[in-house]
Amino acid sequence: MTRLFAFAFAILLITYLPMAAAAPQAAADEALFRLRDSATVNTQTLLSDMQSADAVLLGEIHDNPRHHALRAQLLREPALKQRNVVVEYLDAGQVVGAGDKLLSRLEQAGFDATGWQWPLHQPLFAAALDQGMSVYGGNLPRDQSRAVFKSRGNNLGAALQALLLHAPLSDDSLAALRREIDEGHCGALPAMMFEGMMAVQRARDASMADEVMQHLPAVLLSGNGHAWKHLGVPHILAANRPGMRSLSVLFLEHGPFADAAAQAEWLQSWQGKADYVWVTPPVSRPDPCLSLQKK
Repeated sequence: MTRLFAFAFAILLITYLPMAAAAPQAAADEALFRLRDSATVNTQTLLSDMQSADAVLLGEIHDNPRHHALRAQLLREPALKQRNVVVEYLDAGQVVGAGDKLLSRLEQAGFDATGWQWPLHQPLFAAALDQGMSVYGGNLPRDQSRAVFKSRGNNLGAALQALLLHAPLSDDSLAALRREIDEGHCGALPAMMFEGMMAVQRARDASMADEVMQHLPAVLLSGNGHAWKHLGVPHILAANRPGMRSLSVLFLEHGPFADAAAQAEWLQSWQGKADYVWVTPPVSRPDPCLSLQKK
């Protein structure tokens, strides 16, 4: 199974690939699936659903440039016109201001160019700002993340605590979150860290959900883990704003399926976790677990 790297310690450096100008279409070695019926669909079906959603959540594998290019193209589509954009790559409370140089504008808003391996996310920001969209930070600031980790979730502001209290996770969902964190850290995370890591993940989800609700209609750009319907931001949105409609799209990696049965089984494993999955070929990368497992 391809790792999503939603909880990995570091983002891998890879070469940036420029964005194509054409409307988004699944390439010959890609596929777009609607999960409710496991149907292969075209992008017009996805765009139609996006247009009627209050919040559109577009996930990613952080180091896959194709995922950024596809999402950038979606931002340029009329279906997402006149929306606000909330991003994981900036802290909550930050807004990208005016200016001529894109990176300078981002850095003034607190963007960590080294940590996010600039220019990997350049097409996303360029697309949003070219379209006149306002771009807001959504992530929990690092100092608050540390406090949440140390207190195992007790040191979180009242507003975000309230969002989480209205969106509790079942025992099964908590177990699933723990498994994802464990797999994302290659089984190398000490047991004593799990509770703190889970608290941080939920706090980050709450922070992004809060920013999305403040800036509707909105698009959230984040890693796949935050876009999960059963655990992440959509779960919090649904619990706190029952009347609003969110649409979650995960961008995943997978090689060719052996046969139709293998494809159906794989799609079934994603039921309830998103509304759509856009599947692209795996990126060649070093195994990030090697360094962790040696420690």
